[in-house]
Amino acid sequence: MPLPTRTLGRTGETVTALGLGGVCWNLAEEDAEAVAVVHRAIDLGITYLDTASKYNQSERRLGLALRDRYRDGLFLATKCLERSGEAVRQEIAASFEHLGVERIDLMQLHAIDEAGTLEEVLRPDGALRVIEEYRRQGRIRFVGLTGHTHPAHFVRMIGEYDFDTVLNPLGAANRVWNDFSSTTIPAARARGMGIMAMKVMAYGQVPEEDRGLFLRYAMGLDLDVAVVGMDTVEQVEENVALAEAFTPLTSVEEARLFDVAGQVAAGDKGQLFWLPETRAAG
Repeated sequence: MPLPTRTLGRTGETVTALGLGGVCWNLAEEDAEAVAVVHRAIDLGITYLDTASKYNQSERRLGLALRDRYRDGLFLATKCLERSGEAVRQEIAASFEHLGVERIDLMQLHAIDEAGTLEEVLRPDGALRVIEEYRRQGRIRFVGLTGHTHPAHFVRMIGEYDFDTVLNPLGAANRVWNDFSSTTIPAARARGMGIMAMKVMAYGQVPEEDRGLFLRYAMGLDLDVAVVGMDTVEQVEENVALAEAFTPLTSVEEARLFDVAGQVAAGDKGQLFWLPETRAAG
């Protein structure tokens, strides 16, 4: 059975419901390890590739992997963290250089967690205006917004601009604590936005035997892509197999899921929404 695909909101793009998250590639000792992960993901049908300029080596390593594997149908999403126009212009230029592509499908304003931060990027000299320039040139196709904290703030902010997509922590552990699912998903759907989930595996804190439950939970939400950080070929193969066999959770499985999610959420809550880019994700 092939990987399930979904339409990414009003972009109209068809993407796999499982996306390859790029923050984990920082942990690889050699470039070749990260390249092998990307190649295996592409071989197994994953089309949504997620990275960010501040994920240390992630963009550069993804660029290495795509040198001889880039093709139509892959959807390349990255993120920028700078807020001012001039700073983000340099950041985006570096992203293009690292990735080695002429066009980026989705550029996301990353970690917009406070209203003041959004106001900063919306200024006439802010980051969003530079992204719009690239979009008019056809080098950036879509623009998105990501946020890790304060779900109520985030819902208000997504109404301030005609964003194409949103990316939030939507894993089961975040449903127990810092819940975005009950707020972001309906608000974004009402605006036709594509929705992606991060922190599906709570930065690797999910016990190995329960990973399937956590992935199936995220895929069972009304979203388009569950982005999972994977830093080995074995993890790619495991997650692809789980996604290919996706079925909704039973009531018994859901009870087990939220029991484990509660235990995860009782730990280091900082890991449920933000970690330095040198740490593993999921």
